[in-house]
Amino acid sequence: MMLNVILPAAGKGHRLNLPFSKEIFHIDNNKALIDFSFEHFLNCTRTQIHFIIVINENKSDILNYLTKYKKKFNITFIFQNPTEYEYTGAIKSAKYLFGDYNLVLLPDTIVSFFQKNVYQTVLDKLQNNDFFFFYKKELDPNILSTKGALGLKDNIVYKYQDKPQKNLYDFNAYWCSFGFTLDAFDSCIAYMEQSTLGKHKSSISLEQTSLYKSTGIEVKDYIDLGTWSSIKNQIGKK
Repeated sequence: MMLNVILPAAGKGHRLNLPFSKEIFHIDNNKALIDFSFEHFLNCTRTQIHFIIVINENKSDILNYLTKYKKKFNITFIFQNPTEYEYTGAIKSAKYLFGDYNLVLLPDTIVSFFQKNVYQTVLDKLQNNDFFFFYKKELDPNILSTKGALGLKDNIVYKYQDKPQKNLYDFNAYWCSFGFTLDAFDSCIAYMEQSTLGKHKSSISLEQTSLYKSTGIEVKDYIDLGTWSSIKNQIGKK
């Protein structure tokens, strides 16, 4: 059964300001940031996993770097639609490539899952649910204000807001990755996008989407490596 793994890599990387794409910044001699996303599926075959990499016109170096996986996986590269914005716009640009089962991973992060077989975990979840978040528990308002914050009760999503600046104690987690079926995509991404872009007049409510009352899956750890401080911290651990 095919799982599409979408990696939105079209950001300009202003926080790191590198002369090359941040996704191919090497944490050590053998591993770049984007490799962590591929590592979750090294036991899978090209009939099980299809990687969709969304880039902009200045990121052809990612294409060159990922030729190392050409014998292992099917990989499709597409450009982000220039009329779309932020990570939600990158994901929307890839919609025509989606199948029944899809997973978004952020290629400048490290996610540690409790489950050894991420592929099977995602498929099992999406066979009975239209949408779900992988999430990390968090109560620090300073961290929640920089993330896609979730309000969970008994592992069920009741609130969502991207980088909330008010009522931060309504949230107790943030998302690290998310899976969705094709049928659920339009309404879910529309709600996430209006939050990300700060649209004051909402066109859709949370309750109108499959995000509402979706059951999440907790992750073991999550590291955002999009800043120099986080990269230095990670290198220091090594």
